[in-house]
Amino acid sequence: MRNTETKDDYVTVRIPKLLADEIDKIIESGTLGYRSRAEMVNDAIRLRIEILRFNNSMKSNMFEKSGKE
Repeated sequence: MRNTETKDDYVTVRIPKLLADEIDKIIESGTLGYRSRAEMVNDAIRLRIEILRFNNSMKSNMFEKSGKE
């Protein structure tokens, strides 16, 4: 399968230098297997979105159940 992503498929996000430095320390340590800052940040954002979606669905389910009682 060929990667068809172009530079137009990306946006730039700015983060505080101190946070970037912390990310770089993790990458340099090699303990989590990340090869680049972008790889780690993308993974962290994906995980956070999953958590937010899960929490939101749990809240929706709670409201649905409480409305039926």
